[in-house]
Amino acid sequence: MKVIKSDSGFLAYQKIFKKIHSGFSEILLWQISPDTGERNIIDTHLTSFYLEAGTLNFKKNLEIEFEETLPVYFYCRDISIIFKTKIQNGKDSSLTLFMPEEIQMLEEEEVLEFSKKLGKNISTHWGNRTAQIREEIQTKTVTLKHMHERSQRDQDFLNNEFDEVSVDEEDKLFANKRESPRSRPKVDKWVKVRVEGEDHLDFYRLFDLSRGGMSFVVTNPDAFQKGKNIHVLGFEEFDLDDPLIGEIMSQRSVDANQVEFKIGIKFSEGQD
Repeated sequence: MKVIKSDSGFLAYQKIFKKIHSGFSEILLWQISPDTGERNIIDTHLTSFYLEAGTLNFKKNLEIEFEETLPVYFYCRDISIIFKTKIQNGKDSSLTLFMPEEIQMLEEEEVLEFSKKLGKNISTHWGNRTAQIREEIQTKTVTLKHMHERSQRDQDFLNNEFDEVSVDEEDKLFANKRESPRSRPKVDKWVKVRVEGEDHLDFYRLFDLSRGGMSFVVTNPDAFQKGKNIHVLGFEEFDLDDPLIGEIMSQRSVDANQVEFKIGIKFSEGQD
């Protein structure tokens, strides 16, 4: 077993979590009940990470509540790593964990032993889940719809999302140059998107939103090339009955280390 410590592995940490995020790697998080010894397990994905702040963000499973005073255990199958950490914030729509003090990289025999101790057939669990997601994507026909053609639940939700947040200061300065003023969420929100033609989907942090377009933050900009179409499948826990369709117009670094990038999307005409 190889151990990487936070005080000596900054570049290694960056490489590890960037790979987990960009690869849409499946992750298990769990807590152990001090009273019964039972494991409270959720499967999720890494939605973003901040090395300087020392935090990891995950899509929260609203059906399972973690106890904020108990440690959280993390396992990623794709690169066979495991670590223990603590909750920084679990009250919002996302679950934020502290970066671990050390990461353990497991050998093949250790992975098998870990699976037995966890009492969960990991390969079967994730295999079934991945197949289900792919089937849903492949069987769902995506067509452009005007707002009045959408379901009432979609209309109510989207109209609220477009109008509920205040206009960002930057956008006030350029409001006369933009048909649809961009607005920033008051709190972190997550948008579920898929590049057209791809099987996998992912949640990304919403940067801004308008009736004409949106942008979100990623750590894998190569997967979002200009000119490609994007399907916006939902926001947070809300799945749209009919996705929004847009085109990737830009990508721009949002931090000095060029770890995070803002992907700009223009919605196709006729959806507002």
